Amino acid sequence: MKFNDTVFNTIDNGIIILDENLNILAWNRWLEIRTNILNADIENKNICEEFSYIDEKKLKRKVKAALITKNPSYFNVDPHKYLIKIRINSINSYYDFMQQDVTIVPYDLEKKIVCLYIYDKTALREINLKLEIANRELTDLTNKDYLTKVYNRRYFNEYSEKALELAKRNEQNISIIAVDIDRFKKINDNYGHNVGDEVLIEVASIFRNSIRKSDIVARFGGEEFIILLINAKLDEATAIAEKMRIKIENTAVEVDNNRIDVTASFGVATLNKEGNESIETTLKRADDLLYIAKKHGRNEVVNSL
Repeated sequence: MKFNDTVFNTIDNGIIILDENLNILAWNRWLEIRTNILNADIENKNICEEFSYIDEKKLKRKVKAALITKNPSYFNVDPHKYLIKIRINSINSYYDFMQQDVTIVPYDLEKKIVCLYIYDKTALREINLKLEIANRELTDLTNKDYLTKVYNRRYFNEYSEKALELAKRNEQNISIIAVDIDRFKKINDNYGHNVGDEVLIEVASIFRNSIRKSDIVARFGGEEFIILLINAKLDEATAIAEKMRIKIENTAVEVDNNRIDVTASFGVATLNKEGNESIETTLKRADDLLYIAKKHGRNEVVNSL
């Protein structure tokens, strides 16, 4: 089947003519250039046999819908975001392959033929992706501690109130762990603030890797961190705190061939749901327990007065 008209071969998007069995009847110049596949080489071949990643059932369903309704049909190209894989040669692109939108339009109802229009949406999706990345970075700047990349105190206060409402609705426990790095001032005084920063970053990393996605860790200032655990009873939260304590104890920061041993003290408290306790009250109890751990000699987890 020949389509030699000017529009077919000069329009700035891909055009594929298909029959109801998904056989390719024509393939325009736009596609020839970008795929290095000539129309003569692909004509009369089944599109799903040539491009096995295409969802055949979905495409057949959409072609049939366009022919029955006599109206254009949008073809969702998820999960790949393309119908025909076309590699992007730009090193500055976020994508390896052209991002596409595809519309199926009835072409010849008597012969049951449709026309597939392929639109290059790479530039638009790159702009949207850049905006998403910029928004995430802005959110991180607003919500996270610049040094340790854990959440800041302001975000913790916002999140904890929402977490409390959700926990009440689902009848779940909330536990809070208050943590303070032992003798942190001595580390700063002896080795300098740059080394102190390395210790904070390392300890914060241990916290992040020890909690679930539903939990959060926040730096409250200086060497103090607060961890909020969703749906965790006191014994569960205590076990998590103990694991973190051991990880920190087994972590050392190397400076100028000197080993700096690090330990931390923990206070663990679980919100008293029956007494309508607030996050602030639970946090205060965890903080009080933390200082009991300090008085006991540090490097300890305390969960009761």
